Amino acid sequence: MATWRAEVFVNSRVGRINTEVEAATFQGAKEQIYAKHGDVQQIVNLREVRSGGGSTSDSGDVGGYLILGAILFGIWVVVEYWWIVVPIAALCLIAWLYNYFSN
Repeated sequence: MATWRAEVFVNSRVGRINTEVEAATFQGAKEQIYAKHGDVQQIVNLREVRSGGGSTSDSGDVGGYLILGAILFGIWVVVEYWWIVVPIAALCLIAWLYNYFSN
């Protein structure tokens, strides 16, 4: 199911409100709005949004780019400074094995 967001004008007493519903289709979203708010007068800007918000680049995309950048930076460090990384990694592996088998 997708998340749908719209501006709804209920009546002159309530005015315009923002609402969000879960539905599989556009028509289903309209029916959900009618079921949730009753007989509304106008539905404006009904659109499907992502769960993170509907911005141009939502937080999931930014987090993915940060993780990709960290992985690429780590690969660059290993390739560029392998003579430093390899002995440190070997020492860490030896310490971990010692700790693992000493218990």
